[in-house]
Amino acid sequence: MSMVLITGSYQVLHDRPDGDTVHFLPQDPGFWFEVPGRNRVSRDENGGGSLRLDAIDALETHYKGVGPDFAHQPLGLGAHAARDELLRWLGFTDVVQDDTEKVTSSTPASVPGYILTGGADLFHRCVALVGRGTAPSVGDPPKPAKSGFRLDVTVDMLHETANHHLLSLGLVYPTFYQNLPDNLRADLTATSKQARAAMAPGSVWLNDVTTSGAKIENIESITEDLVLLPKLFRRLVDYVRLFGPGLGCLPAFLAGGTDEFTLPDHPKPLTGLQNVVEVTNTSTVRMTHPIEDILFTEK
Repeated sequence: MSMVLITGSYQVLHDRPDGDTVHFLPQDPGFWFEVPGRNRVSRDENGGGSLRLDAIDALETHYKGVGPDFAHQPLGLGAHAARDELLRWLGFTDVVQDDTEKVTSSTPASVPGYILTGGADLFHRCVALVGRGTAPSVGDPPKPAKSGFRLDVTVDMLHETANHHLLSLGLVYPTFYQNLPDNLRADLTATSKQARAAMAPGSVWLNDVTTSGAKIENIESITEDLVLLPKLFRRLVDYVRLFGPGLGCLPAFLAGGTDEFTLPDHPKPLTGLQNVVEVTNTSTVRMTHPIEDILFTEK
């Protein structure tokens, strides 16, 4: 499957970037209409839009789910590390954020780059591979591709993106959707397994309890203490805010969700994370499959 190239610049001032979300302004915002799929990219007054980095999921720094306040995952155990590394890799320095995670100043104000996208999500964010500097070259003689060009993305191109960089350092979890080409998913799976084995400083794998089991005693268990797959965190924090820490009804709650996916040993689509989540003693939860084995359907 080919992806659409769009050139432009990354901008973070007055935004809330995290380890897998950043703001992008195309050189020509009209190219947002070239993004495939039925979901349209939501644009601000300047023509910029929010990007969700494809194939990865970073610990949450400001999740707005059920309840009046933002919730976050342990900030000192990877949530800020992924965000800071993404901004550094893109070329931002001296980034200052307020206590709501909003950027109040940065150097420079914007940095050039490009994205490779196969669509937008339900929240109207462009789902993309994120590159910096000059776009990949095509043709003979090779020249940087222009916006609107459809590229069959190679593994070498993938390795030039922030998505691969963050995953290789173990700062984010892999989270795959069906729109991602198989060859790229295979490479990212191998990259993630290497990062998990390396257990580098700052890696989410150092403290991850997603498949080993997380004992939930209160809301602080998941916001301050335990490192979990962000997709599971989001479901858990909403559940605990609504019903308290007892997890006896969590499978039923998850069954009401719309997560659709396939597994290697179950190629027919399943709906609801209760199919890959196990609760024991009404207080401990774990996922029964490694996240790289789950292939989600993009709605």
